[in-house]
Amino acid sequence: MKDLWNGRFDSDEEVDLRLWQVVKEFSEAKENELGVCFVGYNTDDGVVRNQGRKGAEEGSNAIRKAMQSFPKIDGLSVYDYRNLKSQVLEEAQKEYSEKVSEVIKKGMLPIGLGGGHDIAYGSYSGVRKVYKDEKIGLINFDTHLDIRPYDNGPSSGTSFKQILDRDKNAFYSIVGFKKQGNTKRLIETAEKYNVLMLDEEYEENYIVEKLEEFIEKVDKVYITFCMDVFDAAQAPGVSAPTIMGLCPKKGKRILREIMKTGKVVCIDFAEVNPTYDIDSRTSKLAGALIYDVMLNLKK
Repeated sequence: MKDLWNGRFDSDEEVDLRLWQVVKEFSEAKENELGVCFVGYNTDDGVVRNQGRKGAEEGSNAIRKAMQSFPKIDGLSVYDYRNLKSQVLEEAQKEYSEKVSEVIKKGMLPIGLGGGHDIAYGSYSGVRKVYKDEKIGLINFDTHLDIRPYDNGPSSGTSFKQILDRDKNAFYSIVGFKKQGNTKRLIETAEKYNVLMLDEEYEENYIVEKLEEFIEKVDKVYITFCMDVFDAAQAPGVSAPTIMGLCPKKGKRILREIMKTGKVVCIDFAEVNPTYDIDSRTSKLAGALIYDVMLNLKK
């Protein structure tokens, strides 16, 4: 795995090990381990189609680099299913969704690394392949609703409309929503689909309370982070930066509460764009959130 993971070396002693020293190929994974598996979604084709800034195709490797020297976590197996062969949106979503479903079937948590936010349709599809009849709750940390029409084809802004049109057992909540990033038409579309819209300005306790009510009504939960949900000062390297976005610490605390429910079966982090990042702030933030999930993961 040294082509993807290669960080600081102190020694080979157990107490000195870092993530890059313990990450294994997914092909080595065993059944029902307490573990995670990274799946790279190295395409920004959907971003370009949605008139966003190109560069997120390098996000997967940037997040890996940001995490590679983090300490090994005792009792947690870590795997990597590598990046995709195709960067064409439709082909990428298909390949990625198959990888996600394989990881879930192994009994582990897939962690998607993106890449355009069209990763969301791929993650959902992978979850649905395994959990065919369950009610799936989609929790999107995002400034934008990503519920655009797809008459002219899918993009990074169409995933949730595609899902809701296809699946009556899928339910959508957005955390960090901002009116400045969504037209009246998009908000009306969200209202039509009964989307739970939780504004970035809402109090943290209120957001958690509403999410707990939302999660109680579903069987499985899929979480997706569009990194533009965070303020541009902390996350400048995204396809569409947000001024006065969500505070990272607030986002982390909300994420922890969701993870405590035990219903989360997939999570991904999208729109990391190294081309526009400053001192790797955005990839480091994504890496820190992922590591927090790993630290608190329980069977």
